[in-house]
Amino acid sequence: MYRFFCFLAFISLTPFALAHHSMAEYDFDVTQELQGEVVSLNWRNPHVELTLRVRDSNGVEADWEIEAQDVNTMSRRGLTAELIDIGDNIRVAGHASKRQVRNMSVTNLLLTNGTEIRFRGDPKPRWETERIIGFGSVDVEKLLAGVDTQAGKAQGLFRVWMRAKPGGFSSELPLTESALAHQENWKPADDPNIECTVPGMPVAMRLTPPHPIDLTEQENGDILMRIEFFDIVRTIHMNSEAESLDRAASALGYSEGSWEGDVLVVDTSLVNWPFLDTRGKIPISESVIMHERFELSENGNQMTYELAVTDPSSFTETLNASWLMDWRPDIEIQKYDCILPESQ
Repeated sequence: MYRFFCFLAFISLTPFALAHHSMAEYDFDVTQELQGEVVSLNWRNPHVELTLRVRDSNGVEADWEIEAQDVNTMSRRGLTAELIDIGDNIRVAGHASKRQVRNMSVTNLLLTNGTEIRFRGDPKPRWETERIIGFGSVDVEKLLAGVDTQAGKAQGLFRVWMRAKPGGFSSELPLTESALAHQENWKPADDPNIECTVPGMPVAMRLTPPHPIDLTEQENGDILMRIEFFDIVRTIHMNSEAESLDRAASALGYSEGSWEGDVLVVDTSLVNWPFLDTRGKIPISESVIMHERFELSENGNQMTYELAVTDPSSFTETLNASWLMDWRPDIEIQKYDCILPESQ
């Protein structure tokens, strides 16, 4: 048995380093390779990380912070908390940060026993070894070959879903002057991930990196949505006209749902979570309105999720995003459990 992954650490970084980094900060045009000794490890959300002590040709040592995916995403590929020990001499390849000194997003890692681990981005194997584990494309069609898909289709939307491929908002957002000013004044210390703050809408529906969602119909007709990301639970109120509720503003807001045939339509207002993105760079106001659509494919194995965000305070026009999601009977919602470093 291979020794598995107790990954990664941050002890020598500033408090900002725990932040859920935007992948835009990494130089994807250059792949860099390092070899060194693991001097600290940590295995926690929002990122698994390790500190690698690298010695150059002159004998000068420097510590690099190596960042991998979140615990949940890695554990689904068999990368659990027993793979690396402090003191191991390993090789890593990845993309260096353009913002942080000696910080790398890892794509490949070679263990002392010759096992190569492939991380985010579905990278090609890098070293000559027959033992390769980790990330690659999931053949969902093959996965469903032995499953009663008609029974699954009969469940409608009320199943576990996982993002099939990247989607989301345009990289060029139509920001108002006030939103642009907020973005320009943003600092790493403003990132809510530093404190493991549970996000509200629409960040709660973040599907990159992929985390599953599960929809369940309640006895009263309402829909309970469990989202693995930050252990979020949303309630979609399907009988709002008959209910007398105190609809106070909250991070998730108040969501009213209805059916258009087999399509679930959800309108959400009263959101007081102040950001569109996970890092807090793009503001939204409490006047924001969100419109969602959940629609099954003809064969019932996929679902299209669409999200429209209207907020004249931050955007000059409505933002639209969509994601294609696969039915994943092989997956269960896991505990996310974001953990602050001990120093905090």
